[in-house]
Amino acid sequence: MPPNFSRHEQFLRIFALLEILSTTRQPLDDQSLIATLKERLGLTRLSVRTLHRDCDFLLSCGYPVVHAQLPGDRKYGWQLSKPAASGRQIPAEPLTLLELVAFSMGRDLLKTFEGTVLWTGIESLRHKIERDVPPAMLEQLKAARDVFHIAGGDPARYAARPRLLSTLTEAITTCREVEIEERPENGDTTVRYRLQPQKLLIRPPRVQLVGFPTDASADGQPVLVDIERIGKVTPLDVTFVPRPLDPRHIPDA
Repeated sequence: MPPNFSRHEQFLRIFALLEILSTTRQPLDDQSLIATLKERLGLTRLSVRTLHRDCDFLLSCGYPVVHAQLPGDRKYGWQLSKPAASGRQIPAEPLTLLELVAFSMGRDLLKTFEGTVLWTGIESLRHKIERDVPPAMLEQLKAARDVFHIAGGDPARYAARPRLLSTLTEAITTCREVEIEERPENGDTTVRYRLQPQKLLIRPPRVQLVGFPTDASADGQPVLVDIERIGKVTPLDVTFVPRPLDPRHIPDA
């Protein structure tokens, strides 16, 4: 039977609540506390009733949670009583099974970048995580991870050109024009042109470079280039001013 991940989410929520209450300098009202928890944990919904239940749970565990009146206001706010809490050290937040499963799935989704700097980063992070996770937790992870299967994606898709992504990301962050050599799909002669790179757009399993031609007008439309068709990228000693660009409004080529 798969683990009850809702219990793990509850644990993350309560631990985050404990940390927030212990670090705030003044009591937080219900809505402020709910907004902070939603932003930190990516929650879409959190009711006042659930918040009160979590605070009551912390109180029942011995944590000095107080519901104090806010200065000059009729509202009440939550806080950890500082004098009573000074002798209780909150332990470092541990990794949970839910977090490990989510990370493992994210790693599988990045398989298409095997051989690139992104894969180096994800593997280094995986090593650090697994180094500090108890063996019993790793066994639980193996069983829970079998519930999910990530299909699609082409492992080692960009392994033949390991520096491609790093070259493009550096050009984008430094606002430097690049010369692109693109291999057309029909196998014709390689096309060479200059581009002002703006962003790498990931639409699994495709990764596309979004940029503007150097001769495009101010209201010109961006172009999309599948990076697997890029044969060579040469950064140029020419900088540009980035243009406003919302990737959500870029039509798929």
